[in-house]
Amino acid sequence: MEFKRECKYCGTIVEIDKFERDTDYLCPVCKSLVYRMGQPFRYVLFLSLTSLILFLWMLNLPLLSVKILGIERTTSFVASLGHLIATGKFLTAFILGLSVIIIPYTMLVIRIAVIIAVKFKAISPYVYRLLSLYKLIAEWNMTEVYLVGIFVAIIKLRSIADITVGLGTLVFILFLTTFYVSVQWFNPDDVKIFCDNYSCEKINELMCFEGNFNES
Repeated sequence: MEFKRECKYCGTIVEIDKFERDTDYLCPVCKSLVYRMGQPFRYVLFLSLTSLILFLWMLNLPLLSVKILGIERTTSFVASLGHLIATGKFLTAFILGLSVIIIPYTMLVIRIAVIIAVKFKAISPYVYRLLSLYKLIAEWNMTEVYLVGIFVAIIKLRSIADITVGLGTLVFILFLTTFYVSVQWFNPDDVKIFCDNYSCEKINELMCFEGNFNES
């Protein structure tokens, strides 16, 4: 098997004829990363399903409870989004909903759908369209920014209010951990390499192969 890829920085065409997991293939000219094989899809699928469950669970869980002058308020993802819409902050609500809810959810669903298609050898042009969409929206994923916002709110309000970190924040941290590990482990290019011409003759290398292998 031989795979050719263009370096996105200098345009050099790099030929890869031997594949080894956990190996960085660099451009011979600018030394930038050209290709790195992802982890077995069975691990990616497990983490993606775990992330999806955590994601759906955390949406309505309390993130923070703030008590000032005897008045206590509790917020969640859905409540925060609803408050922004109710107060007319539509642009902020759109950015929040897109970056924290829509994009991560779409990435998870696409990843799960693609891996299931590979598992059952149901590769079609739609799978490659989903992968193209995945690469596009992955560039706009900023879920971790919301967690930073929570930490900033805790630091700023702790001197004037009683703050209780809710279960939603803890679930959110777990979600981010599993989500970003699965993002790093999943390489969309692996589907094209090992399922060329809409077939998956090397399905074991994608789903469960754990060592290194070479193609003669």
